[in-house]
Amino acid sequence: MSLVVVAALAGASWLTANLPAASRDLASALQPVSAPAPSPAVVALADEAHLSPDGRDLFYGAHPEILDRQAFAGRCVDGPARPAVSAGSAVGCFFEGPSSIVLFEPADPRLHGSVVETAAHETLHAAWAQLSTDEQPRLAALLESEVLALAADDPIHEQIDASVGTHPESRPTELFAYVGTQVWRPGGISAQLEATYARFISDRAALVAVHTGWQGLLDGMGTEIQTAWDALAVRDAANAQRRAQHTADAASVDYYREAYRAKAAEVAAMPASQRQRLRLSWVWWDGTELPMAPAEQTLADAAALLARDDAALPAQEAAIQADEATASQEHARVDGLIADLEALQAMLDPATSPATATSAT
Repeated sequence: MSLVVVAALAGASWLTANLPAASRDLASALQPVSAPAPSPAVVALADEAHLSPDGRDLFYGAHPEILDRQAFAGRCVDGPARPAVSAGSAVGCFFEGPSSIVLFEPADPRLHGSVVETAAHETLHAAWAQLSTDEQPRLAALLESEVLALAADDPIHEQIDASVGTHPESRPTELFAYVGTQVWRPGGISAQLEATYARFISDRAALVAVHTGWQGLLDGMGTEIQTAWDALAVRDAANAQRRAQHTADAASVDYYREAYRAKAAEVAAMPASQRQRLRLSWVWWDGTELPMAPAEQTLADAAALLARDDAALPAQEAAIQADEATASQEHARVDGLIADLEALQAMLDPATSPATATSAT
């Protein structure tokens, strides 16, 4: 087969060389023009998006651009584009006539799955444009049913509405792109839809897993933050209660110390005969009962309790401070998790995320 191709091309070249000038120009125009090979970054995206051969043809034929925030600015404006929307603004778009795809790559590599998903999303827009006018209405009805079956709080509803915007005629292609990249059930969805998707995506379950992967990262971070925050609330409440109790106990010890000193001074000032006959009882601040006994015995027992308290309170203070320091460290860790999540969420929005250093086409 390769020899036939070579011979045919050689014949075409000879014919061109022997034709009049005008005919040579026409023949040259009819020669196949090879499209530039896609960049490694584009090929990698096609691999990660599980595009089929037909899907790759559409993707490569749209000469996709993978841009950082600065380069992406203003590239996906409302109009003829078919945008993918996340975090409140477009993160990619498909233009018909001539076909082109523009993709936003977030700065953090942990969000790389988002551009993979967007690449597949925009390729499905290109695929929808290739479908016949007979196929599109049938598929649109099936897509509406699939979306209607999703939970009312599924973010896909808001995403579709944002992408459709003021162009209701775009709803079918948006449904096709969003369902194709984000919706999966064991065994697939409508058989007719799956058959259509299979023309452009070789493994749709794996593609949807890309979406659930990077989205799950964010959801998991949110869950971790909430769990840690709830545990911190319990710890903070316990520490606050211990701190309040320790403060009250210290105040009680100080009060009883003064009471002990006053009673000891009073007994010491008594005549010896009176002091020997005096009997005292006491209920200490913590409820410890000192039963009726000679005054010197009761005062000695009170002094022992006071020494106990003077030893216990500093140890309790040290333990509370250690727990408060641990809680403070956990607060700092959770604050870091929150800042990290907020930064990732901001990076998904090209209108607010920091610029990256490179872009690829």
